[in-house]
Amino acid sequence: MKRLIDETMKRAILIVTLIVLILVWGGMSALQIQRDYLPEINNSTLTVSVRAENYQADQIKAKITEPIQQAVRVVDGLQDVETNSFNGGSVVSLNFPMNYNMENAEAQVSKALEGISMPTGVDKPLVTRLSTHSLPIMRISLTSSSANITENMLRTAIQEDVVSRLKTVPGVNDVRVSGGGTAGYAVNLRTNALKKLGITVNDVKQSLAENHSTGLEGNVSNNQISIPIQVLGWGLNQQDLSQLPIHSQDGKTVPLSQVADISNSIVNLQTVSRTNGKPSVLLDVMKTPSSNITDVAERLRSKMKDIPALKNKDIQLSILFDQGAQVNESLKGLINEGLLGCLFSMVCVFLFFRKVRSTLLIALSLPICLLATTGILKLMGISLNILTVSGLIVAMGRVVDDSIVILDNMNRKVHEAKGKNSFHFLTNAVSEMIPAIVSSTATTVAVYIPIALIGGMVSSAFSGFAWSVVIALVISLFVSILVVPTLYNLFWKGKPIAVGDDLEPFAHKIFTWVFGNKKKVVAAFLALFLLTSVGAAFLPVNFLPRTTNTGQIGVQVEMPQNTSLTEVEAQVQRVEALMKTNPKVDSFSSGLGSSFTPQSDDVFDTGGGWIQKPNIANLSVNVKQGTDVAAFTIELQKQLNSLSSKAVYTVSNASMAGDDSQLKINLTGSDSQTLESMAQTIRNQLKLVPGLAVQGTADDQDHLTQYQITLNRKAIENNGIKLGDVLNRIQQYTAEGTKGVISIDQNTFPIVIHSNLQSGTSKDIFSLMAGRHF
Repeated sequence: MKRLIDETMKRAILIVTLIVLILVWGGMSALQIQRDYLPEINNSTLTVSVRAENYQADQIKAKITEPIQQAVRVVDGLQDVETNSFNGGSVVSLNFPMNYNMENAEAQVSKALEGISMPTGVDKPLVTRLSTHSLPIMRISLTSSSANITENMLRTAIQEDVVSRLKTVPGVNDVRVSGGGTAGYAVNLRTNALKKLGITVNDVKQSLAENHSTGLEGNVSNNQISIPIQVLGWGLNQQDLSQLPIHSQDGKTVPLSQVADISNSIVNLQTVSRTNGKPSVLLDVMKTPSSNITDVAERLRSKMKDIPALKNKDIQLSILFDQGAQVNESLKGLINEGLLGCLFSMVCVFLFFRKVRSTLLIALSLPICLLATTGILKLMGISLNILTVSGLIVAMGRVVDDSIVILDNMNRKVHEAKGKNSFHFLTNAVSEMIPAIVSSTATTVAVYIPIALIGGMVSSAFSGFAWSVVIALVISLFVSILVVPTLYNLFWKGKPIAVGDDLEPFAHKIFTWVFGNKKKVVAAFLALFLLTSVGAAFLPVNFLPRTTNTGQIGVQVEMPQNTSLTEVEAQVQRVEALMKTNPKVDSFSSGLGSSFTPQSDDVFDTGGGWIQKPNIANLSVNVKQGTDVAAFTIELQKQLNSLSSKAVYTVSNASMAGDDSQLKINLTGSDSQTLESMAQTIRNQLKLVPGLAVQGTADDQDHLTQYQITLNRKAIENNGIKLGDVLNRIQQYTAEGTKGVISIDQNTFPIVIHSNLQSGTSKDIFSLMAGRHF
């Protein structure tokens, strides 16, 4: 080692050149390294969700959930399966080991589900993997600011145009829409006309789905040439649509206008969102895993300026949150704090050595270590995020320690030699300190290495932090042994100057007093230890820090299951009316319905997130500054409780700290009735907790009734009625809200079916059905 140190000091120019190259390489790596808010972390649970609107829980369990459960049992690494079958859908949670490759698991599950067939009208299962890359980097709100833009236009054409433009931005993986639908048509059936003409609901659907042409393609030829032509330009209007032919099973054809009315409408409106009571559309933008969050956010902001509706001031676009801006601010804040720490450490070094050259020598070791560490992190594929930058700052105070020890010992050796110029003194000074600094560095590295190698979500979250500290410390060790002696010799041009220590007498007095008053010193440190221990006991404990929303409360509105979206929206509007008239409310937004896509608070949610139920609505309320949030929460809860409604209202303080907004309690047993009874008891007890929303309480108050129609075959046959006639009559009642398509020129447009069965009557739907005659 002594020979290596001697040779490096003799080749000072080579060392300086290498330092410059390392600084340039590290600087370029710092500019090019991927930047994210958090490292890539995968939840160890995959979620398989299926939406089946026309099926009940027992049907879904038999026809959807069980086939999925059978199909995924061959997936490697699968530990256990949790299923939930309910009216309208199924959710299957697949749990894997903490350190399992979830990308591989997602691919295996998707492949295993390719072979299963779903019932008629049910889409294929959706496999969702929760990770930091699946969380939105930006949320955008669209509202109308012009009388020319109706709610239908905002939720269909406008949002489709904005989404299509945002998806073209490089680095954007997907844009999820809340409060948006598809432009289509509403077909309002007249049941008496259907009965009179002998046309069924299926006849209408099948006839509209047939392709209707408004042009043609062909060739115009003569004896010399053949020219292709295309006939187009006939845009269908409302009158044309009403004249579309409807074919019955007996060969009869009538225009659509004889059995139904058709109008423009929103189709597939699964969710509804509003801001301050006005219709709005929320867009959540996800980026690709390899793109830089700050670059994508900047491109998105640039793209938004080119949106025609925004240029014409027809819509108002608001960015509710931008993680790219948060990352920039956080990184700048950490870097500023790091530079201040660097400055203060240099001040301490200067006070210790009282020489500008020594201080500059220690200061130079900092950028060498930090930039070289950044370059190696980039080679390892680790992004620059909040945790890795925090690791670099933690290492910043430690990387100078080895250099200070080496520099101080070299000064001492030169002082003992009375300023004589010799490589031998410097080499010995460095060699004497190598065991101390190596053992010190190894001890610190041994603390962080297990964090990077332990595996699972903990390793995914903190491995970048651990590697940044470990790499910086190892580099600082080599810098102190090889670079510091070389630059020390070069700065003093081969003639190191001995430095006397004027503070030594003062330090001697302090240590003399300390050793003479051992009891007082020990008592003082014990008191300090007890004081800090008590303070630590009251610190909140979270896996990661959470940004609190000061002055924000949440309101949950739960309706009984199978409540229509229209009725849920009506209850939400009642709450919004209270918000508008409350002088303490600054702004509010609401969201209702379900896209059947798993949602989460963060990547660590147990079970991979949850599915928002369509009978639950959530409002976010921002109160004005100076408002007592706790008192306002109690006051608003009392106001909502006074409303006469089937809804269950829960007001909670969104400023309270915590990792998850939902807690799931699982009950297991062999008797379903006992489980249901215990679940009811637990819900009743949990309802007593202030600010806690317990799902299912609305169904307890208004028990959900399910109906089943059993056909009397003997009576049907004795009366000479055909089974098809009975089913066609019943279908008129089940057709409400069903979907279909109109096919025009090979293009399909969605439709939603409505009927006039309950128009002009106060009877419920089952009384009307029971009164039908054959």
